Amino acid sequence: MGIVRTAFFLVGTTIGAGFLTGAELIRFFGGAGSLASLAFSCAVYCLVCAFLLHLGKKYNGFAGAMRALFGRGANIVTCLLLAVAFVPCAGMLAGLDELLPAYRPLPSLAGLAIVLVFLSRGMRGVSFLSVLLVPLLLVFIFFSGTGFVTAAFPSASETGRGLLYATMNAAFAAPAFMDAGRDTRAPVRSSVLASGAVFLCGAIILGGVFGAGGDAVSAPMPYLYVMRGSKVFFAAVACAVLTSLASALFPLLSACERFAGEKKNAAKIVILLAAFLLSRLGLNGVIGVLYPAVGVFGAVFSAVCIFNEYFFKQYHQRIHSRRQKAENKGRAHHKVKFEHLTAVDDQISEPRP
Repeated sequence: MGIVRTAFFLVGTTIGAGFLTGAELIRFFGGAGSLASLAFSCAVYCLVCAFLLHLGKKYNGFAGAMRALFGRGANIVTCLLLAVAFVPCAGMLAGLDELLPAYRPLPSLAGLAIVLVFLSRGMRGVSFLSVLLVPLLLVFIFFSGTGFVTAAFPSASETGRGLLYATMNAAFAAPAFMDAGRDTRAPVRSSVLASGAVFLCGAIILGGVFGAGGDAVSAPMPYLYVMRGSKVFFAAVACAVLTSLASALFPLLSACERFAGEKKNAAKIVILLAAFLLSRLGLNGVIGVLYPAVGVFGAVFSAVCIFNEYFFKQYHQRIHSRRQKAENKGRAHHKVKFEHLTAVDDQISEPRP
């Protein structure tokens, strides 16, 4: 994928229902230093995204990266990441139902049906959906700004929440990022472009919420409170939900391809049903209970990946290279000369003259 296409994909996985309605932004960046904390979070997010894309490009996707970094423990880490992917799936489905509460669960079921159509084409379908919907989403956010956020130095707790937010989003989409990195041309430039867009969108939404006053800040979905009555906003949330849901469901359904025959279809049905049942917690329930825990997991996962890739593997290679040199040196220590070779004859030996 090209730079812009990859950037759209990254933005589509990050800006979901919780982001656009302001629910998760106020939870993580609701303090006085919200703008600086958001900037720090986007910087960390940029670095982690570039790293995950790099891993996918180097090791040919998510499965190859897990084997290279975790060896025998790859299956355990893979299962943990796939379990984490259920959280954004539930959040997006809950967000769709929150838009039209009188018709639940029809909005979430309709969203699942639409996403499954694109997922039938694999990663190309996910990428195409992002290219199709993310530009519309960005245009809406850029033209919906109603206020500004004052810049202030963030406190230690605000910085910590910003770090958790960045690692949380990285953990949500780590499998999809690595698979996308396999065909990405410029991981760093795509990550910079995407993180910049996420920062601008977050600043606009926070500015609109804080500009609307305390009632908006304390609302369950603050930006939805600001944009109430706007049909365009509902359409924008739907776009955000579809792109995020597709990237979250993609690795889960891809894992089902390992099964054969009816078992594969049964596994997909179980995954879809589990995500739908988890979404019954509601958007605020998912954000308040599960998102912070995923942020901690994402921080640990990112740190372990960086350590294994840049420190442990290099140290491991040095040990093996020294062992190899020692073995080679040991083989060449006793050189065999011509006089060391004794004659071998199958005849009866006779005395020499």
